[in-house]
Amino acid sequence: MLWQITSLALVDAVNPCTLAVQAMLLGALLLTKGRREAIVAGILFTFTIFLMYLLYGLGILQIIYALGIEKVIEILLKLLLLVMVVVELNAYFNYRPGMVSMEMPMVLRPFAKRTIGAVSNPVMAVPVAALCSVLLLPCSSGPYVAALMILARYSIARKILFLLYYCAIFVLPMLIITGIVAVGTSPEKVMEWRNKHIKELHLVAGILLLSVLLLL
Repeated sequence: MLWQITSLALVDAVNPCTLAVQAMLLGALLLTKGRREAIVAGILFTFTIFLMYLLYGLGILQIIYALGIEKVIEILLKLLLLVMVVVELNAYFNYRPGMVSMEMPMVLRPFAKRTIGAVSNPVMAVPVAALCSVLLLPCSSGPYVAALMILARYSIARKILFLLYYCAIFVLPMLIITGIVAVGTSPEKVMEWRNKHIKELHLVAGILLLSVLLLL
């Protein structure tokens, strides 16, 4: 199970949706308020995302446990993983910005820019992250839902432990981006690298998801 959860968390960790929002937020604060405020915003953004995803996971697991649908979940898990593998590999071979994969839909991008552009205080990173976790969940929920389906058959203590582990891996790139800002590199540089290698990231995601499917 450790390899399966780790693989799904790694796929989710290179989430273009959330990382793009964080990079825009830190970039805006870096220009208007300075490096210290941008670093504070990065830490608050990361912690809020971690907490929100942990709460989502606990809630979904509780629903699965209450309904007693573990057997149905196993079938749905394999179907979900198969769909995600096809989607990510298609994103590598036939890439278009905003296509159906783990990317922010084009229709949401102007709204995200307007919301982030209005941020003038690092504390505002908390509601922005909370809103981001809700609005962008559809473009990033696949690996997380798959992980929750795997965890559904285990004890409560083990579920919580692996949820904490998953969420820690998920927010690791956000901490790295915050650290990069702290040492003097702009978040735009990170996003430039991400945009340059976006197809390869989709390929890696597809391979990791396929490995999880095969292990099941």
